[in-house]
Amino acid sequence: MNQQLTQEQKLSWKMTQKMSQAIEMLTYNGMELNRFLEDQVSDNPLIHIKPQDTSFASGAIQPELHRSERSVHQYLHDQLLHISIPSNLKSAVEYGIDSIHDDGYLDLSLQEWQEACKINEEETYKLLEILQSLEPAGIGARTLQECITLQLQRQHAPLYVTQIIQENLQDVAEQNLEAISAKYECTIQEAEDAISLIQSCHPRPALQVAPVKQDYIVPDAKIYKDAGQWRFELSSFNQPSISIEESLLNLNTHDTQAKAYIHEKYQHAEWIQTAILKRTINFSKVLEQIVNRQSPFFEKGYPAMRPLRMREIADEADIHVSTVSRAVKNKFVQTPQGIVSLKEFFQTGLQAKGGEETSSQSIKQLIKETIQTESQEKPYSDQALSDRLHREFGIYISRRTVAKYREALHIPSSSKRKKKGSLTT
Repeated sequence: MNQQLTQEQKLSWKMTQKMSQAIEMLTYNGMELNRFLEDQVSDNPLIHIKPQDTSFASGAIQPELHRSERSVHQYLHDQLLHISIPSNLKSAVEYGIDSIHDDGYLDLSLQEWQEACKINEEETYKLLEILQSLEPAGIGARTLQECITLQLQRQHAPLYVTQIIQENLQDVAEQNLEAISAKYECTIQEAEDAISLIQSCHPRPALQVAPVKQDYIVPDAKIYKDAGQWRFELSSFNQPSISIEESLLNLNTHDTQAKAYIHEKYQHAEWIQTAILKRTINFSKVLEQIVNRQSPFFEKGYPAMRPLRMREIADEADIHVSTVSRAVKNKFVQTPQGIVSLKEFFQTGLQAKGGEETSSQSIKQLIKETIQTESQEKPYSDQALSDRLHREFGIYISRRTVAKYREALHIPSSSKRKKKGSLTT
């Protein structure tokens, strides 16, 4: 009885491990998947990776290779070039960036930051806000809860989801759906979705920027127009395939241990083949929906980007929202507008003419472009920007929301723009 229980426990553990690996494989981009398969080859003599390249079959757009050799600190410093920061605080921001640990967490207290840079408490919190607004989401966090909260806020997650991670990390770890549902007055399905969303966040955000072995970012797919229709094509590098050496199955030996070993490796190789196929199918489902819904962006760029939520893609493709989240993670596509992170296609929206919605990314772009063409003597106030968006684009947006988006773009107020005569200080 005990022996049978032990065997069942081992089988259950193997099944759980395989499910976990299959879920993780969906988050891999092409380069990460290839590295994973290389590790499998070294451990399984039956697996062979079929040769592939980084090209696309149709040749409509040649993929670009982007070097990604910068450290996370250099990556963050580069972002400061596009942000308006008072000159007396710039060195303090740079000090904060240099204090970021390799995993993305802030490696000093606010008190230490304040004393080291001789700034006051209000300035320190302002600098923390700037630091935590940089990419990737979660950078500059001081705790795991704060790291995940920053990522959830960037995804515009419901308030109760951020409350769950801040107040009930243990329930999330144990996936205690009943306790979460009862405490936050949500359904079991909503509790499950909340946990999936939380689990899709990266606990060490800096690792998304500069993986040790990753020298290039290769687009995982390209989106192009053919005969008047927008289509997508996966890079062969994104969908590697394996072959299985079946001759070893007929190995003439009486060694039962060797036979059992080969049988186990064969089953594992078959499972990897199936997992790769499932990954390709789910990734293709998500891409198909993005292509269908974001065609204006491919034609006209960011101002035409439509609001889109992962839940909409999940419902249309008949997959779980967590599958969508994993499918777009760390992946890029080549488009007529350049190489774009798949996560950029998911934006919240505001109501425009005819009840349609316009994405927050599009509105930010319109605000930025409007300010760039304004008179330096008479820059637009937030209310004037609100009125102009309503009058010219039919977008209904409050003065307060304009201010929020303007600040997110790190553009000074109209009075400061008039004083400085530019977008930056």
